[in-house]
Amino acid sequence: MLDPKVEYREIFNDEEQLNIQNEFKRLKGLCYLDHTGCPAYSDSQISSVFDDLRSNVFGNPHSGSTASKYCVDFVDQMRYKILQHFNTSANEYSVIFTSGATASLKLVAESFLWLNKNDNEVDISSEKSVFMYMEDNHTSVLGMRNIISQKNVETICLSHGDTISAFNSSSSFDSSTCASNSLFVYSAQCNFSGVKYPLSWVDEVHRGVLTAVTGKKSHWYCLLDAATYVSTNQLNLSSVKPDFVAISFYKMFGFPTGLGALLVRNSVSYLLEKTYYGGGTVLVAMSEKNIFVPRPVLHERFEDGTINFLSIISLDHGFKIYEKIVNLDKISKHCFNLARYAFHCLLRLHHANGNPLAIIYADTDYSDISTQGNILNFNLLRSDGEYIGYAEVMNLSNLHGIQLRTGCFCNPGACRRHLNLTGEEVMKHFEAGHVCGDDNDLIEGKPTGSIRVSFGHYNTIDDVTKFLEFIETCFVTRPAIKKYPINWQKNHGLEAENNKNIPGSLVSISSLDHKLAAINLVYFWLENVDDSCYYNYPAENNILNQDENISIDNKRIGNPTLSNLFLYPIKSCGRFSVSQWELCSTGLRYDREWMITTASGVVLTQKSDPRLCLIRPSINLKEKKLILSYKGYPNFSIRIEDEESEMTEAWLCSSKVCGDTVRGLDCGDSVSLWLSHVLNKEGLRLIRQRERDTKSGGALSFSNQAQYLLINKASINWLSEKLVEMPSFNRDNLLDRFRSNFVVEGLSIPFEEQSWTEVTLGGHSFKVCGSCMRCQMICIDQDTGEKTKEPLTTLAASMKGKLKFGIYLSRDCSSEVILSVGDVVSLKTDPS
Repeated sequence: MLDPKVEYREIFNDEEQLNIQNEFKRLKGLCYLDHTGCPAYSDSQISSVFDDLRSNVFGNPHSGSTASKYCVDFVDQMRYKILQHFNTSANEYSVIFTSGATASLKLVAESFLWLNKNDNEVDISSEKSVFMYMEDNHTSVLGMRNIISQKNVETICLSHGDTISAFNSSSSFDSSTCASNSLFVYSAQCNFSGVKYPLSWVDEVHRGVLTAVTGKKSHWYCLLDAATYVSTNQLNLSSVKPDFVAISFYKMFGFPTGLGALLVRNSVSYLLEKTYYGGGTVLVAMSEKNIFVPRPVLHERFEDGTINFLSIISLDHGFKIYEKIVNLDKISKHCFNLARYAFHCLLRLHHANGNPLAIIYADTDYSDISTQGNILNFNLLRSDGEYIGYAEVMNLSNLHGIQLRTGCFCNPGACRRHLNLTGEEVMKHFEAGHVCGDDNDLIEGKPTGSIRVSFGHYNTIDDVTKFLEFIETCFVTRPAIKKYPINWQKNHGLEAENNKNIPGSLVSISSLDHKLAAINLVYFWLENVDDSCYYNYPAENNILNQDENISIDNKRIGNPTLSNLFLYPIKSCGRFSVSQWELCSTGLRYDREWMITTASGVVLTQKSDPRLCLIRPSINLKEKKLILSYKGYPNFSIRIEDEESEMTEAWLCSSKVCGDTVRGLDCGDSVSLWLSHVLNKEGLRLIRQRERDTKSGGALSFSNQAQYLLINKASINWLSEKLVEMPSFNRDNLLDRFRSNFVVEGLSIPFEEQSWTEVTLGGHSFKVCGSCMRCQMICIDQDTGEKTKEPLTTLAASMKGKLKFGIYLSRDCSSEVILSVGDVVSLKTDPS
């Protein structure tokens, strides 16, 4: 059998590898696998940008001063450098700077001329203007429809298969006498699967191959979305000539963000017409009458207002990466080799029972760099064939220092196609609460998105190895089997190895015969496999990979009681344990009433600085003081009932506080200095809540989700037992990691709280608002501030990714309520 180890070949020489290593020292220890999302910028690039800014004076290009003219010249040089990079010149293309590829697509949608004005006398009854796009396109292309639909233009979405068929046809059409114009949009490289669609399609569009699809005559033009493609590939505009090309520069260099360009072929520049005009785009404009004369140069006509000239100037240092570090051709080969190696290794990974670990969403077999890019997209399966949610993979990958991306990557068409979802199912997922960008990864057992890794020039074979080891350690039922799936072996001339009597998977290969040698790697279970054989293979006592069934004992002895009351006066800091406490409209009085912000006003949490848990706040009700303690430092106290006039008002708007707008009061410089000193961070501030404009409709403090969080002690005990084989893990403070307000003792059934609808504590009723979804926050030891990989790893494996631990409670507290440790707990359960 083919050994994947021989499939990786190093492209960079020793000197190039050393240059790259020196440029990306900050990535040491971090496996960054989201190049397609945003490449990592190089150290020298950023240093050179700021050296440039420190050494020069760049004025507003519209000012006319010496600094302004110098800036204009510099920006013009960048236009030439951009065209030079794409192997073309100002004679053939113009560069219009935009805020990114999305803005470039929007510009074409708003400005494209669908009917040639000089052909008004031509009979157009047999013609039709068409906006056509491939379903494997970014959401930004889909957004073009809303603008174009207002212009009496037909819109056609071509499926993946129909697109291939259309470009395989030999039809063509002479459009020289047509008055109507039509536009086809496609991506040079799909950001979902990494398939590279043929650039030869551009010429096919120009010769009218798509006329056969519409049955109507028209001039055909092509808009190429090259944002993903140019990040690791050379686009040669001397050999392929799209009419419009959309790019984002951060996709190429990682910096600057918010800057892109639309490259326009000069011969079709007349197809772009503007309605709006802004500063700098006209030769003259009248204020009292709607009279204006646009500037004759294309980019001057379309770059409204002051261009982002400082970012444009910084592009010079981005292009120098290819000169200083390594050339783009080698980068392309290097990234492809990494993706190819990862593909083969993941394809071969199987559980102990012979069932595959991964579903790989691919359109090629990774054998040809001309058809496949730097992306590997997949979902993972448990040994019994159940999907593993991508949120679980994301949480665990963060713990292991691996940065990847999950979801649909703003490509709903490719996502729907590869996940084999119908349009009805997509809408059903939406109605069930799933929206773009959330963690709602599985609905009725089916995935709503997938997992993507993508490689850049700074990635190494060690990164791929670390990624694969993480996948195997956390998700494979041991002992792992490494073999190619049955049909893969047959179609690639490989003999089956160790396949006898082992349930396997099939790879459905459907040749599309369009120069892509494309396949769709989707696994299907063998129909004759007995489900019982799934569990015939020992897991070598590996607790991380066993399918767990929680033992349920329905007998309860006595009444459960409230065993602990915790509040957290300062958000993300240590707990304060009390035996009795008052409730107010926001929850436990003083719970998360304060928070710490950075010098830039961002809320500081344990995710960014785990040492916050070492700050132990307490409330002295008698003296009306909040007391802060930190080991090795003197305590600091502030008065709880300070007059508001003594504090500085602060406005905060942070997604870290449920996305709500928060109005707070700054507690002063003294406590700020104490916090900055103990945490060794300059500019920290302590903010006390004053008002909060909540979207949820209920009163909240600085807590993230609800007024209260309740933990069942039986659930803690269950998890503690699972961790018994982890001697290095401190189980004594396991409860503290879950940062609850109420702990209930006396229940014998772990996780029974997830079926409750109402809880009564000490005679006071609370409504259950849902389960608490856990992330890597529970992997911070609240006594030391150290990050561990447990208990999230064990929790995820044991509960098959359903990372629910604890429940949220709410209560409308209009009258005085006091809870005490020892209060009797009663509950109502959902009958279903």
